[in-house]
Amino acid sequence: LPPGEPTVLIGGMPAARVGDMALCTGPPDSIVAGSGTVLIGGMPAARMGDSTAHGGSIVLGEFTVLIG
Repeated sequence: LPPGEPTVLIGGMPAARVGDMALCTGPPDSIVAGSGTVLIGGMPAARMGDSTAHGGSIVLGEFTVLIG
């Protein structure tokens, strides 16, 4: 996952949110689903398993951080 929220780091990387771009094997993709209760930079936090615009889901993340 590229940029994310530069003011919030998770595992040393900017936190991913709904609307951020996602890397996949096909064309550019974006995150379309996230937490209903946790906001990062005013946007829902993205988590492993959340959906992307092309029908995929986030498969990698920081295993030591749990977001409800």
